[in-house]
Amino acid sequence: MRSNLGSALALSVLIVCTSLMACSEVEPDAKPDGVDLSDKAIFVAGGSGRAGRYIIERLDARGLNFTPMTRDKQAAIERLGTAFSEIGWVEGDVRNAEQMNTLISGMDMVICVIGSRETEGPNGPEFVDYKGVANLVDAAVAAEVEHFVLLTAIGVTDENHPLNKLLGNALIWRFKGETHLRESGLTYTIVRPAGLVDDPSGEKGVFLDQGDNWKDIFRGTITRGDLADVLIASLETTHSHNKTFEIVNRTDIDPDLWRDSFPSLVTDSELNSGTQADTP
Repeated sequence: MRSNLGSALALSVLIVCTSLMACSEVEPDAKPDGVDLSDKAIFVAGGSGRAGRYIIERLDARGLNFTPMTRDKQAAIERLGTAFSEIGWVEGDVRNAEQMNTLISGMDMVICVIGSRETEGPNGPEFVDYKGVANLVDAAVAAEVEHFVLLTAIGVTDENHPLNKLLGNALIWRFKGETHLRESGLTYTIVRPAGLVDDPSGEKGVFLDQGDNWKDIFRGTITRGDLADVLIASLETTHSHNKTFEIVNRTDIDPDLWRDSFPSLVTDSELNSGTQADTP
């Protein structure tokens, strides 16, 4: 009897110890929705632009594996400064589908912050903001990219937005780029910022909205640094998957709380962000 009791106690202790060891291997702060970027190859289209520079600065500071693309490497270095000369730039033109297929091959994730600088012609919105984005998306599909983050703008769902008259229908073409991404089958996030400024980042809260209520935040702004943080953070959580949202800085929100907003966002299939039904 004593022998059997001793064996039972020993077995119980062994089970408890084994359970404790197993539990100790699980990090208490581990988040099931988190995505580890340390082993990802990230492609940044538009890396030499005014928003792109903030993205590559942050990716570089974290020691992540990224490849920024620019049309002209030397011009990019001259514009951004010699501190960017050691970055692993690649040259490419988003209007060239074959180039995009070659450059994105082997990439895991894409952040696209390209934007037309002219209102018409081959450098205009139709060929950059729409067809250029489409080329990137198609290349990402071929490369089986895990996640594609696209920067557009608030107001894209309103064909009568005043900026369309000023900027060669830029918002209409950006919306077509969004639609191409949504219909591609890729996992994506689409971010529509308010007016971009170079003010210091991290000092104001970031409000994440949905439904393209552009008239409410049209005169609002968002710092490019805060924008970069949101774009990169979108890669790091599954709660951003297949969602479209607008962002704007607000002084009445804690600067550290915006990351908690991702889970409350709804997917495009629920929101219907991919149609003109969002037009205010």
